[in-house]
Amino acid sequence: MLDSSDEAIWGHVREFTEMHTPSAFSQAFYRLMAEYATVTTDTEASRSLLVRFLDREVRYYRQIERFRTKETVTVADLQSLAGKRHIGLCELIDAAKETPSATDKGEIARQLLLAECHYHTEEPEKAVAHLERAVARGADDPLVHFALGYNRYRLAVEGLGSPGEHARLDSSADPMNFQLACLQAVAAFEDALTGQDSDSEVYHWIGRALQTAGFEQAAAQAFDKAEDLAYVEYDDSDPGLGGLHWDDDGPAGLDSEQQRPISEAEVRQVRELLKGPHDISDLWADYGSDPER
Repeated sequence: MLDSSDEAIWGHVREFTEMHTPSAFSQAFYRLMAEYATVTTDTEASRSLLVRFLDREVRYYRQIERFRTKETVTVADLQSLAGKRHIGLCELIDAAKETPSATDKGEIARQLLLAECHYHTEEPEKAVAHLERAVARGADDPLVHFALGYNRYRLAVEGLGSPGEHARLDSSADPMNFQLACLQAVAAFEDALTGQDSDSEVYHWIGRALQTAGFEQAAAQAFDKAEDLAYVEYDDSDPGLGGLHWDDDGPAGLDSEQQRPISEAEVRQVRELLKGPHDISDLWADYGSDPER
């Protein structure tokens, strides 16, 4: 029999999955968080974090769907909604930091919640850290590995906010580390492969990460695998964790020599070195402190 927290969690999950605005990935990822949270013997305080998070997300997407039916939506309306969501997510982050779990599954749920909150507050380096901690505690699930791959890739493409608040690491500043960061994303994407037709989307993102890093030959092989598995037209406008767009040529700064063809075997050798969790400082030596727990 479900207790009151479990009933609230699954009630919010059902409502969330019935909405049209959230991505299919977000709907599946929230169900996964609920599964981890409701099979643990953790305290009421631990489960209530997920109740609060899902309640806020449901209310946020309800408003988004209301906006879609309005003839006029102002910039101020959108800014107000986004601002309220940001404040709520920051409050949840603070609360989650003070509510560690005594069980592996409960801790996985907490780390996934923190990762999702940090993703939406535009802190991909912290999202990566919490996803890696979830994997270390036993979250060997394709959804988690895909989220880790995407956030690692996002971090590589968008750059790091260290050592200064507005500092950026891009391909022109340090092409070798940029390529290694993309391969680290590929390593996580590979762990998301299941051997099913759904691997088409994963291979697509493996190809994009390799292509962005300048490994054209290996990228072409990944795209070929994606095409072989695809039975429906693939839409890359939303990877499931939000939109990420770039030019067809990838980030600027990799010259023709740096973009030389590289075989899949060569890429595989480097990927194997990057398997498993790594500190951001392994790739960016100047990166300072570890994201807060």
